[in-house]
Amino acid sequence: MTTQQHVDVSNQQVIKGLGIASLLAVVLSVTVVLPAEYNKDFTGIGSLLGLTSMKTAVAGEEMQISSGADFILANSEGEYATKTLTIEIPEYEGIEVKALMDEGNGVSFTWQTDGAPLYMDMHGEKLNSDEFESYKKAKAIAGDNGIFKAPFKGTHGWYWQNMSEQPVTVTVTVAGFYHSLKTKN
Repeated sequence: MTTQQHVDVSNQQVIKGLGIASLLAVVLSVTVVLPAEYNKDFTGIGSLLGLTSMKTAVAGEEMQISSGADFILANSEGEYATKTLTIEIPEYEGIEVKALMDEGNGVSFTWQTDGAPLYMDMHGEKLNSDEFESYKKAKAIAGDNGIFKAPFKGTHGWYWQNMSEQPVTVTVTVAGFYHSLKTKN
């Protein structure tokens, strides 16, 4: 047997409940929905909650990143490519591997020797210029990896010098937005 309970609700209580629900909807819209969906943060609460840090791209619109973001996006101009090269560097000789890249394009890279350390200079050269900029150097390193964003249009990559009496094999993989990946003695 079920018991029914009768609750008396006055019109004043219904109106009060609707008013509270409406006020809550307006507050949530201004503090959460507008910052997250439309990147409009009138109160500053959206940025405190991390809702304005990124707006996704929709139908050709550019992606917007807030100035407080802790990462930088690289361009993605051209074709995405992945290439792995295995190079043998003779004793006491050096070799370069360079990717031709547009300014702002990015690649991820990894390289590893067969165990022997090499002198390494990761650098870039502007097109039609003898100037170069070193990004990273090491006197004795057997591998490295990371993500690189080209600061200018030109060739970017590594020079390795084998300082040993034995040949050293290097395997390098580059994936991202670049035009070509070539070796040069």
